[in-house]
Amino acid sequence: MKPPALGKLAATGAVLGPACDAIHNQSLLQYDVLPIGDGIAKTSLLIPPLLALTYALLGGVFPAIARRVAPGAAAAPLIDDQKLRTIAAVVATCSVIKLSAVLIAADAPNALVVLAAAALVQWATLDGTYASLLLA
Repeated sequence: MKPPALGKLAATGAVLGPACDAIHNQSLLQYDVLPIGDGIAKTSLLIPPLLALTYALLGGVFPAIARRVAPGAAAAPLIDDQKLRTIAAVVATCSVIKLSAVLIAADAPNALVVLAAAALVQWATLDGTYASLLLA
């Protein structure tokens, strides 16, 4: 992946990542280091750079490595349009994060199974590569 694309992924992680993180923090996490926000939007100043790095690695570097390790080993994702798939990925990730918070708060006995099923649906819809399934 070219550096400009990695920069876009990093910028997306730095901007959208904290919004997803705030969903997670509604009931599960509390930051003790550089906390910011109040009410339902709580995060840390450490989150934007950490998620910038994470988005660049998970969205650009790791897939490039996986393509070299297992070239051509892909199933077609259910959503072909890249822009729609990007929006769906953000919405799906936020939904899985919220689902995990709800399941943990409810002390659901099958929370791990439900979250694994949600992640599998997310993979099939948005990615579909066998390399990413193996990495997950």
